[in-house]
Amino acid sequence: MNTLIADSGASKTDWVLLGEEQPQFIQTEGLNPNLVSATEFMNVLSKELKPNLSGKAVGRIYFYGSGCGSSQKKTEVERYIKEVFEFAKVKVGTDLDAAGLALFGKKEGIVCILGTGSSAGFFKDGKVVKQMPSVGYPDGDEGGGSDIGKRILKLYLSGNLHKDLKSFLDKKIETDTGKLHLMFEKTKEGKLFASRVCKVMGTKSHYPQVQQILYNGFESFLKKVNATFPEEIKKCELGFAGSVASVYEAELRACARQMEFEISSVVRSPIEHIALYYSK
Repeated sequence: MNTLIADSGASKTDWVLLGEEQPQFIQTEGLNPNLVSATEFMNVLSKELKPNLSGKAVGRIYFYGSGCGSSQKKTEVERYIKEVFEFAKVKVGTDLDAAGLALFGKKEGIVCILGTGSSAGFFKDGKVVKQMPSVGYPDGDEGGGSDIGKRILKLYLSGNLHKDLKSFLDKKIETDTGKLHLMFEKTKEGKLFASRVCKVMGTKSHYPQVQQILYNGFESFLKKVNATFPEEIKKCELGFAGSVASVYEAELRACARQMEFEISSVVRSPIEHIALYYSK
């Protein structure tokens, strides 16, 4: 019987179908239940995901996603999935659980995600047993794409961004100030837009102003991790997953070293590692 596994964030969802054939990887839009409606969630499953399965029966579904930390959200997501895959057995976990499996497998460790948002947890016995509190965007998500992008946009909108960086952004993003302010009144649109700004600046990370923004974001995140897991961080490995951690790995590792933390590993997308874990 085929097993379908999802690793979902705010921007995208990575899927892998495991069965008798070679693993099949599929990507759809993000399915954070705090950012998409029930209708949008099920539309992605039925119109983006299911057609790519070519009619293959799915017996089990493991859905690991951001926004699935509470029992209420887990129940909601399970219900959405069963609406589309009515005969499958469904288990819902967090994106931290998925990253923990990818980074540590059966070992203990502190798992961190720096993608569109940010989160961290203490991973033990195949699951996150303690999670760092997060208020999310726009006041939280320290070190994540939405936070880094927000810091860049504040300088852009105030006229304090380096002229080269401003010129670069003018070619890459919406520049109408009124539209930008309107966008940031909507949590989902603002979060995703700020994260995109963070990613497009990846080629400009050598600018001192960008370096400082990155350091400030990563420092805020690591301070919060240290405050949440003061004992665990002394004895456990520190691992990172997510696009921001991967794109800015050198800057992240440099910041961690200055704070006397050592990062054991960084993976951009956990799904391939998760596929290996479930294939064993």
